[in-house]
Amino acid sequence: MKPYILAFIFILFLFSAKSQTKAVSFDVNGLKVILRPTQKETISMSMYFRGGVMNYKPEQAGIENLALAAAASCGTKNYSVDDYKELADEYGINIGGSSETDYGTISMDCISKYFEQGWRLFSDAVANPIFDKTEFQSTKEKIISGIYQLHASPESRIEQMSMQAIFNGSQYSTEPKGKDLTVNGFTADSVSNYYHNQLLNRSKMFLVVAGKITKEALEKKIRESFKGIAAKPYTPPVYNQKMIEGEHLLTEQRELATNYISGVMNAPVMSSPDYAPFMLAINALSGNLHYELRVKQGLSYAPGATIKMQQMPYTSMYVSTTQPKKSFQAMVAVYNSIRSGRYSQSFLDGIKKDHRLRYYRHQESSSSIVDDLGEAEVLGGYKMEEDMLDNINKVTLEDIGKAFAKYAKGVIWLYLGDEQLGKQAFQ
Repeated sequence: MKPYILAFIFILFLFSAKSQTKAVSFDVNGLKVILRPTQKETISMSMYFRGGVMNYKPEQAGIENLALAAAASCGTKNYSVDDYKELADEYGINIGGSSETDYGTISMDCISKYFEQGWRLFSDAVANPIFDKTEFQSTKEKIISGIYQLHASPESRIEQMSMQAIFNGSQYSTEPKGKDLTVNGFTADSVSNYYHNQLLNRSKMFLVVAGKITKEALEKKIRESFKGIAAKPYTPPVYNQKMIEGEHLLTEQRELATNYISGVMNAPVMSSPDYAPFMLAINALSGNLHYELRVKQGLSYAPGATIKMQQMPYTSMYVSTTQPKKSFQAMVAVYNSIRSGRYSQSFLDGIKKDHRLRYYRHQESSSSIVDDLGEAEVLGGYKMEEDMLDNINKVTLEDIGKAFAKYAKGVIWLYLGDEQLGKQAFQ
């Protein structure tokens, strides 16, 4: 009986996930708001700031990430640093700020019954941060420590290499966390000036909320708390992506226990009709890389492939290994197999099912719902996220083949580790 009970519970879970309330969008005094009502016992929200690395010059790299982290932690007009921290700890309110390549956020998570307290801290952090100098220095030191860790991480370094290789010479290749020397030079005053004059602008902001709250209640709070935020002219950046063609190799010597290989390729933007079929092709590529390199040949612990979704996206297939030559040959063989379309309708059905299950599991978290809706809004519109499963269900084998062939025009191979072994691997 137990397997049948578990199956029944799982079916109910899927039904609940499919029938979840759709998000709604509305405007409050010029601020766009996206709300997905839920029955969860937690509420999550993020104020998004558009532009990311396109908002500042490369020599200012890290200023936006520091500004948002400090706005969320260095006190506000109505709460001293100590009061702010004490209230957050007392009610289990988690508030943080950071910036990525395409956008920055100030985010808040709390239990629904403490939403009033959470909203007061969150809204004041967004509208009235004061950048207390002592706390600012502490925040800056934490970020610089994180930059050291980022540079030391091979996974992070090879991602940086990818951005630099694809967008070489472009502002888009800027590392949003910045460099330690640059970030160390920012002051509380310079960062406060950047936040209030470059970021705090209703024309480049939008709010995403997921939780047990009505549209009417949220509208009232936004109107009261954010009425002082001005709307200034804002021209969104123009993104001109160049297609990767041919094959190129970039290597970097580093003493590591294992070597890292990444092959970066083109990818469609999220708003493209090609996105859903291409994503399934990359899911297939990732699954086959895992089977061939880990399960079958034991060459790597965690090989795979993913789409780096951003305004100018790219695909990465990756592996860490002590046997670069064998791993490279296996990666190429798997890639060629997917490109040639050597898979059946039942294989495609399995990929679709796996994607749906991962999507439903991901949607269990209010913060994940906010992240997905917010990223989709930045990349073209939040409804793309809500329509994704329907688009996935419509994909055919022919669609996958066409999409993969359209974007698989070339690859930049990146290698981090024993450079001599790397060069031998790619001969």
